[in-house]
Amino acid sequence: MSWTDDDLDLALRDLKEEELPLGATEAVRARVLSEVSKPARHRWWLWALAPVAAAALVLVAVVPFDTKPAPRPPLVAKVPAGPKLESRPPVTTPAPAVKAVMARAAKAQPKVDPVASARPEQPASSGETQFVKLMTDDPDVVILWAMNSKGAER
Repeated sequence: MSWTDDDLDLALRDLKEEELPLGATEAVRARVLSEVSKPARHRWWLWALAPVAAAALVLVAVVPFDTKPAPRPPLVAKVPAGPKLESRPPVTTPAPAVKAVMARAAKAQPKVDPVASARPEQPASSGETQFVKLMTDDPDVVILWAMNSKGAER
């Protein structure tokens, strides 16, 4: 039989109106009072087990076990030793060869007149315009830049 919500409501209403047998409430009340009146059991000895368990964990973690190392595997093949190398003194170039290279390098550099490079160029007179010639990739385009021009003045 399947119960619907209406069937359950009707059954509970019927139980509510039904009277309890004599002594049922007194029996329940007596059983509850007897359980409540019992002294509480003290289980303090369970707390004594906590430090014992902690000490056991520390011992397991700290104390090493006697374990024997695994035996080494047998040698299957031995690699032959390589040839012995002799040590030789370092190779040095003779001093005259170095001097000859330095002399050729000095001849290859162009001579610069120290007096001419130390002299600053003379500025142009105020009436003369100086130009800088800028070369571009296109040979037909050359840019002349006037150095001492004053904006729109010519």
